[in-house]
Amino acid sequence: MNQSDFLFKNQLVTAFFCYLFACAAALFANTNSIEIHFPEPILPHLPSQINLAVVIPAYNEEARIEKTLDAYADYFKKINNLSIQFLVVCNNCSDRTFYICTAFHKKHKNFSVINLQPGGKGFAIKEGFLHLLCQKNLDYIGFVDADMATTPHYFYELITNLNTNDVVIASRYAAGARVWPNRPWLKRCGGKLYNWLLRQQFHLNVYDTQCGAKIFSYDTIRKVAPHMQETGWAFDLELLYLCKIFDKKILEVPTTWTDVPGSHLTISSCYKEFIAAPNRIKKNQKNLVKTLKNNPKNSVLPPQHNI
Repeated sequence: MNQSDFLFKNQLVTAFFCYLFACAAALFANTNSIEIHFPEPILPHLPSQINLAVVIPAYNEEARIEKTLDAYADYFKKINNLSIQFLVVCNNCSDRTFYICTAFHKKHKNFSVINLQPGGKGFAIKEGFLHLLCQKNLDYIGFVDADMATTPHYFYELITNLNTNDVVIASRYAAGARVWPNRPWLKRCGGKLYNWLLRQQFHLNVYDTQCGAKIFSYDTIRKVAPHMQETGWAFDLELLYLCKIFDKKILEVPTTWTDVPGSHLTISSCYKEFIAAPNRIKKNQKNLVKTLKNNPKNSVLPPQHNI
């Protein structure tokens, strides 16, 4: 490990323990007693036809997946100039998620479902992307989390911001974002410190790499998806880094986001990834960076590994 990697790892450890302390403080915070409903902004109509496919990764979501699918189906059937389909990727589920989604598909033909045995959100997203790349008529491919922390209205807001951008992502930390419940000051600072370190390491001008709502041009997914290697939570960071490697234009849109109970991601299960993932991603993509630097016109390369 060289000196810069050692210093960066120490910074990550510091940021992580700041985050732990902030989460402990959050246990004593009383910010959740009053529910807030933010007024929805009026969004513009789409000026021209867009063909979009959206991956919804789902791991043991039987308690809430049908509500999410109903909400997205009801909202988007009213949107003009948008042909949209959804692909639910059941991710090593041990509950009734797959059966619920299969029954939903029978009533809504623009919703489909595949069932994967290997686990990992990153694995599910990549397989969903590769599945959708077979459809040559798509303009964009995106994903959204199954918990509906991003409601359909704010996912549509991303669509209205596509324009000439290659990538449009929702952000909880960009100026103008609204998050409920309000996160304790220490927790916000811990997250922002960690994100600042990531921006320094990856030279990404992105304030929120992890928010679960993103849309990419078809060409972007065609180029980056074969190179995705992260199977767990760090796939977001790797995905955005790959977009940067391929010189894709990323727009970060301040969103309205609700922290929904029942997350499968816990600090105890991901703290090692929290520290190890950044250096691992840089190492895994090192050859790709070198190849593209030497051959900038070689925009589509064979994958380095298969997950």
